[in-house]
Amino acid sequence: MTSIVRQTNLAHTIDLAADRARYDECAKKLLTYKAVAAWILKSCTKEFSQYSIRFICENCLKGDIEVSNRTVHQDQPDRTSPLNGNERIDTLNSEANAIKDQTVYYDIRFRAYIPAIDEPVQLIINLEIQLNDTPGYPLVTRGFYYCARMISEQYGTVFTNEHYEKLQKVYSIWICPDPAKKRRNGIFRYHTVQDTVLGKSYESPDSYDLMEVVIVNLGDADRESDLEILDLLNTLFSLSISSEIKKNRLQKDFGIAMTEEFESEVQDMCNLGKALIEQGIEQGIEQGIEQGVEKKNLSLAKMMLRDKEPVDKIVKYTGFATDKLKEIAESIGMTLSA
Repeated sequence: MTSIVRQTNLAHTIDLAADRARYDECAKKLLTYKAVAAWILKSCTKEFSQYSIRFICENCLKGDIEVSNRTVHQDQPDRTSPLNGNERIDTLNSEANAIKDQTVYYDIRFRAYIPAIDEPVQLIINLEIQLNDTPGYPLVTRGFYYCARMISEQYGTVFTNEHYEKLQKVYSIWICPDPAKKRRNGIFRYHTVQDTVLGKSYESPDSYDLMEVVIVNLGDADRESDLEILDLLNTLFSLSISSEIKKNRLQKDFGIAMTEEFESEVQDMCNLGKALIEQGIEQGIEQGIEQGVEKKNLSLAKMMLRDKEPVDKIVKYTGFATDKLKEIAESIGMTLSA
């Protein structure tokens, strides 16, 4: 007879962490596609809200690479065709550091361009996938830290000396696929504003509106939201719907052509999501079995103690050590007798 070898909770956690890491990497890849990034820019930034998704894809996400993490195809899609599901944005260096300062790793960073008569206005966009929306601190504070780093590191690259007027606005957009139930399906924007204490305002918003944090909390992919971006991201990151349904929704509802590379990323996301669910269920079942056995043995120990059974007999039938039996005896107002 072949014995079944069950993994310890530590082993399960290691496997789960590995799949979560792969899920996180897959999620980052999906966000680098122009067709997805354009939807995020239109819905989460006021600068791009007036433009169409296609216009943003073709005119605002051009490849101006400072430090590129991957080679990117720059072919422009046909205006009458669905949005190109293969074309990715050019990402900036994901690492920012300074002397005597801790290294910061961004998930995704890229430049976006606002068309203008004289010269395009540039924004620096940071996209983050946050699987844990309660990390022990307000997520918005980390977002502002990331913004501050992206502002300060522009010295020597975007501007030099005292030309602070050349600072480019930065966005840190945090996407939380699995937030607490009370926060699901919501978008929250945090930014700097002028508060006039006395006198007449003389600075334009362009001078102080330089950083913005956006928190995007996803929800249930099976329930339609009031915002298309939430429906898109809920579909993209859902753990419960199949890859075929995802691909159909993305193409039909959001005009994103399912090219081979994009389909592969969506399929990987579905497979990893399924693995996470199955591992969580399996781990929960095993933990439930262990808890059930312990509860049964606890009841048995109390009954045998009340019947004044010998200690060695109670140890044999319950598996509890003597010290544990002393605690159980005290909990029912008894003293353990030898």
